[in-house]
Amino acid sequence: MMNILSLVSRRARVTTLFPLVLFGSFSVVAAQESVDLLREVQRDFTSNIRPLLETHCADCHWGDNADADLNLEPYETIDQLLAGRKKWRKILTRVAAKEMPPPEDYDPIPDQEHAALLEWIKQLLNSVDCTNINPGQVTIRRLNRTEYQNTIRDLTGVEFSTAGNFPVDDVGYGFDNIADVLSLSPILMEKYLEAAETITIEAVKDPKRNRISKTLYGKDFAERNKDSLRRGKLPFYFNSSASADINLPRPGSYRVKILATGDQAGKNPVKMVIDADGRQRQVFKVTKSFDEGDSELSGTFRFDRAGKHRIRIAFENDYHRPTRRNEDPVDRNLYLASVTLTGPLEVEPGQYGRLVIGDPGQSRSQQRESAKRSVQIFASRAYRRPAKSVEVDRLMKLYDGAIVSGDSFEVALRYPLQAVLVSPHFLYRIQQPVPAGEIGQLGGYELASSLSYFLWSSMPDAELFSLAAKNQLNDESQIRRQVKRMLADKRSRSLVRNFTSQWLQLRTLSRLQPDRDLFPGVDGQLRKDMETETKLLVYDLIRRDAKIDELLNADYTFLNDRLAKHYGVPGVAGKRFQKISSNRTQRIGLLTHASILTLTSNPNRTSPVKRGKWIMENLLGEEPPPPDPDAMQLEDQSELTGSLRERMEQHRADPACAVCHKVMDELGFALENFDAVGRWRTKDEAGEIDAHGELPDGTTFTGAKELQVMIGKEMRQQFVRCVAEKMLVYALGRGLEYYDECTLDEIVKHLEKHEGRFSELVVAICLSDPFRKRSGTETR
Repeated sequence: MMNILSLVSRRARVTTLFPLVLFGSFSVVAAQESVDLLREVQRDFTSNIRPLLETHCADCHWGDNADADLNLEPYETIDQLLAGRKKWRKILTRVAAKEMPPPEDYDPIPDQEHAALLEWIKQLLNSVDCTNINPGQVTIRRLNRTEYQNTIRDLTGVEFSTAGNFPVDDVGYGFDNIADVLSLSPILMEKYLEAAETITIEAVKDPKRNRISKTLYGKDFAERNKDSLRRGKLPFYFNSSASADINLPRPGSYRVKILATGDQAGKNPVKMVIDADGRQRQVFKVTKSFDEGDSELSGTFRFDRAGKHRIRIAFENDYHRPTRRNEDPVDRNLYLASVTLTGPLEVEPGQYGRLVIGDPGQSRSQQRESAKRSVQIFASRAYRRPAKSVEVDRLMKLYDGAIVSGDSFEVALRYPLQAVLVSPHFLYRIQQPVPAGEIGQLGGYELASSLSYFLWSSMPDAELFSLAAKNQLNDESQIRRQVKRMLADKRSRSLVRNFTSQWLQLRTLSRLQPDRDLFPGVDGQLRKDMETETKLLVYDLIRRDAKIDELLNADYTFLNDRLAKHYGVPGVAGKRFQKISSNRTQRIGLLTHASILTLTSNPNRTSPVKRGKWIMENLLGEEPPPPDPDAMQLEDQSELTGSLRERMEQHRADPACAVCHKVMDELGFALENFDAVGRWRTKDEAGEIDAHGELPDGTTFTGAKELQVMIGKEMRQQFVRCVAEKMLVYALGRGLEYYDECTLDEIVKHLEKHEGRFSELVVAICLSDPFRKRSGTETR
């Protein structure tokens, strides 16, 4: 019914009149033929098309104040025409349907000129040679806040939060990992210096040197009578116990060493029990007699908090009988000398044991050898490629200078590590240059970084580094294996948090505040819950490797008690999110999530315009033109009356408004059964909700379910292409150019062969030329 260009108007007619296989037939065009075609397109534009545009389009689309952000005046060269290829695609649609020039205001373009314009646009769109794909370039890319935080975690084991320390990253093309906008300000450089010091102080602390030992002596347990001590030891003459408190500065595991002896009698040795906080109990046999000295006993206890803890000693096998001539003693007793706790025993995960290679020992030469090896490995991991010997030697001068100044091994080692953390080789993802006019393949280490920062927003792991070192990563089957492995790893949640949140604009939820009087229960926590629901759905689809269009027809969701109450769904208890069937609710798919419905509303009412615009931009890849500056806002038109739908229909009767609203409004009306914070309703202030919509080509739908079904079926290719385009931008860290349409075509074809599954979208992107190659046509 509707093809890939069928959203804005009667586009089926376009493909009937002009059967353009817009991007699929490029492979038959040889390189020289492509050059000749471009020259012909340029000549025809200069001689015929530009004068035609000046005659019929200049009134609205010429100069700085052009309508709908479409200024045709700057187009002169073939490079400019190709760069605007996406806009010319839209022009083709509108002109072919004879919507432009607007028939109510202007005479139509004569038939012969009309046909010539359409034929010329067709030639322009088909003039790119996809047999010689330009992979494009990416400016050296600084790590954004999320990537820096995750990389520090995986590199050093330190959980360093960038949220309160670093300024917010700029956004380009909807994402905050776009190379061209990730600048480095003096303030941010100062923050990097401060962070490097903080991180290395935390990371390079020898836990053995920071362990504490605390001892409780027999007298500390003498709750009864300290005078009863025997040679400083606390006696237990009967089955009895004694307790003492000890303060521990940090939680963790502690080694317990006990010195005790006894009077042995009977067949069994003295039995002693030590108990910690009434929750941990260990039993020991004291085998030595009082005159033989103390038995040294040891065990391990785990304390989950710092502060005061109660240690209890008990004697549990008292034994006594009257003495007979020539017999051994028959009175069994326990004598406690001391209890010593040493800890914490743990090397904190990922820190000292990961950063300090080998045992530094005590000698300077041994310590320097350990330091140099540690710096070499740390720099190689931080730079995401083997550190050069000259780089390591330069870093070691910082260590040597600190040692000469009298610093300890740990303090001296921090200086070269700090230098690594403020190096451009760490802060930026730098790719080796390619000679002008050539196309180069990414090296193994560069590709490892591209994969890890795409899927994990962090540095490569040991397996990626190993494959890069062996030059085994560029093989297509290996890339496929790594993508599957990395998506199965919990770190792939970063793809959901970062890509999904920005693609669907979920991050704006935290900044929104619906009218407190109208929606008193919608606080910051509930908005976080709304965002979590959507993220969990996307993560579950990725985890199950579901089809992309399940975003639109998923018959389940994830709710906790607060969000379930907001939706009116019974039977959900607790703060933890649970998978809930949607079959008995009015909800299905992404567009019925409160997150999407809230962020596309006004504070006090729904906004079909915002909701329709969101659908066009984020699900269909259409960019609605900006509003006419002369068009009045709906709230400013006091003469409008009736329901919201009726007022909007009156509003778009204005020709200045109709061009934008005739599609956006209709899409948005389908969501009107959900109020401004995503709750289901059947009535608004004007009466029964009318949730039907109709597109210009006659396609009709009623409600969110039918709208999503329509997008998932008749607009499926357009939807899939939009998701692929958004993810490709995120993966590459740059905006797409006209020549990237060839790559998008290949990705969409790949998805069609593999049922449109999420993993295959990622695989197709990672196997694409723009992801694995780079152009050397210019230096930036």
